[in-house]
Amino acid sequence: MIILFGVVGSGKSQQAERLIAKLHCPYLSTSKLIREKNNLQWDKLITAGHLLPDDDIFSLLEPELEKIDAANAEFILDGAPRSIGQAEWLIAKIKAGSLKFTAIIHLDVSKEVVLQRLLSRGRYDDKEEVIATRFEQYDKLTVPVLKYFQQQGYPVSEVDGSPPIGEVEKQIWELLKDKVEAKVR
Repeated sequence: MIILFGVVGSGKSQQAERLIAKLHCPYLSTSKLIREKNNLQWDKLITAGHLLPDDDIFSLLEPELEKIDAANAEFILDGAPRSIGQAEWLIAKIKAGSLKFTAIIHLDVSKEVVLQRLLSRGRYDDKEEVIATRFEQYDKLTVPVLKYFQQQGYPVSEVDGSPPIGEVEKQIWELLKDKVEAKVR
């Protein structure tokens, strides 16, 4: 499992696509899973810039992890964990042998750059007040998760997500190349 961290707009999805092309592995995006469920209550929370409760995230991820044989297969995880409870859940699964841990990568991008990226993509929920709420949620809930992983002995690799996509990809691959079996086409 390669966990991609970063505030919304940091480039996680773009980097996940590039890793998938190299590794030919599954990609679990909580955002995508949430959208596929078409749950109006969840949509309201997300549209307002809030996160789903942990139990809802667990109910989304559990069947997907079983489906991809997460104990044995490499995969990319994006959008979780976003709380200490979710981190504890994942660490318990790693320790139980039901998840294969490879790396945690944090795409660090300034809020100014992220704001420009989000406003330029033109999605209905990319409004300044919603983005501000997402930043607050990220600082309050997700940044402590990175620290928690480090306290538990899981290294977090910091990557500057500001440069062009290809440059960021090179940084990530440099970190991962000795940890994963590349199946580059």
